[in-house]
Amino acid sequence: MVLLKCRLCKPIASVLILYYTLFFTAIVPVAATQVSGAEQKIGLVYSISWGNLRLAEATSQLLLADNKALITGTISGDGVVAMFAGFESASTAEIERKNEQWVPVFLSLSRVTKTKKVSSSVHWSPSGIILSDVQEPPLNLSDVHPITDVMKQDVIDPYSAMMRQIDEILVTGRCGGSYSVYDGLRRFDLEFDSMGPAKLKADRLTAFSGDVLLCSVVTMPHGGHRVASDWHKKSINDLRLLVYFGRFAENLILPVRIEINASLGTGIVRLDMDRSVIP
Repeated sequence: MVLLKCRLCKPIASVLILYYTLFFTAIVPVAATQVSGAEQKIGLVYSISWGNLRLAEATSQLLLADNKALITGTISGDGVVAMFAGFESASTAEIERKNEQWVPVFLSLSRVTKTKKVSSSVHWSPSGIILSDVQEPPLNLSDVHPITDVMKQDVIDPYSAMMRQIDEILVTGRCGGSYSVYDGLRRFDLEFDSMGPAKLKADRLTAFSGDVLLCSVVTMPHGGHRVASDWHKKSINDLRLLVYFGRFAENLILPVRIEINASLGTGIVRLDMDRSVIP
């Protein structure tokens, strides 16, 4: 049994790296289009699984007040992953709402496995120019595709991108739009499209059940992705993931389920309704 698990270590670790990107681009708690006045706190817990195998647990906390948001998130490996892959990651982001849209102020990311630690931080000016941009260790261009200075112009962080998209849903009832995103380690585009309303039936005791808006999200890599990976060669459909948005109040929409197809099968991220703290 141990030998079997070890054979799964490398593919499981690869799937978790995929979920690392997924989590920090799609799992973001979202509140009203116009945030002001009283402070609002939201705490979310997500389970990440691959078939019946539990891979990890992800958490996200959002503090909203006066058109500003402070967001923290973590992912920690569970079960077999914790024993063999040792995967952990964390993020901290500060964003604010200006001229009717969310813009980045600061973003830091870190990812730790049993063999490697990677971290980054990015600061933006009020006009959207990157003031500081640090990676530790520096990107190794023999391992990843380069990220040029031109690629870092007119970019936002993944949290601002998702918050803008939620604003779009609140106003129009649909997903739609494209965003140029930089998170300090990767440069990619996020493209959203609506697939219409749907009914979601809970497939776990703590999962969400009810009306949802089903959206597709395509991540188009441009730099920072591993040279050895085939992300840049995949078709649009292979880069697509499905996000189910549930409405919890008139001005509160949350991702309640995310599905992504990989060569190893379908991975699912589920919002834990029992353990999450939702106003």
